[in-house]
Amino acid sequence: MMRKRQKFIPVLMIWSAMALLFSGCAEMTEPDVRAYIHEKHAYAEIRQGQLDKAEKDLKQALRDNPREPSILNNMAYIAFRKGQTMKAVGYLEQARVLKTDDNDEPYILNEARILIAHHDYRRALSLLALIEPRHNWPSGYRKLMAEALLHNGQSSHALAVLLGKHETGSDTVQQP
Repeated sequence: MMRKRQKFIPVLMIWSAMALLFSGCAEMTEPDVRAYIHEKHAYAEIRQGQLDKAEKDLKQALRDNPREPSILNNMAYIAFRKGQTMKAVGYLEQARVLKTDDNDEPYILNEARILIAHHDYRRALSLLALIEPRHNWPSGYRKLMAEALLHNGQSSHALAVLLGKHETGSDTVQQP
């Protein structure tokens, strides 16, 4: 009986040490890694329709990495789904400021979609005008721009954008 106990004690100590190590693993990781993990959890929760849980995970991700625009983009999605339009727009404006490269188009498009859904066509149009002079328009831009133009009484301009006959700021014709 004593021998079994002597063999059991080292095994128990190893398991205890491993449990302690793994339980503190999340606390020991870098903030960017923790933010990434929380963001991934939030993605799964959003897909399952658990917006409140996803929002909590994204808030934790923001605490760990407050300069990550994709977290703010997802916070905007949740705020929009909860009917908090201006809060969603605010998150996207923050994301555009924090972006680390020149690719602000996803945030502009998402903000314009929210504004159009909220019937704020004038503001959506002025936001989309930031993309208009660019040579390569992102996917979905033409339709959003045309919708904003139509609701602002500029139907011929909307048609030109949809048909790819619209001149950009550099006086080149945009082709589909």
